[in-house]
Amino acid sequence: MPITPSVSPSGQILVHTMPVLTSSRRERSSSQALRRRPSMDQGHALESLGHAIEYVYDSRVYQNGGELSPSEVEAVQLLMRLSREVFMECREVVPARRGFKLWLHHLWPERSAA
Repeated sequence: MPITPSVSPSGQILVHTMPVLTSSRRERSSSQALRRRPSMDQGHALESLGHAIEYVYDSRVYQNGGELSPSEVEAVQLLMRLSREVFMECREVVPARRGFKLWLHHLWPERSAA
């Protein structure tokens, strides 16, 4: 899911949280959140990237009177994109019930088409 933060006229970074659903993800209901389990290295990377985003945003907003320059906005967007890429590389956690349903659908595909 691509993250495309935008900047408001006041210099605030807006992150659009509505996911872009591809055809392969349309069957997932909104109650089934995507869960991932990071390794220790991935968890550390996500934590470091989160701190870097906070640092760049907070320090620059307070120094410049609430506005970010285009290069600062680009830096925050880059860090957010890297954070999302690390998250997408984490192993997906499939709840037992959903895994069982997928297994049943694999055994009897003609029943899932009805």
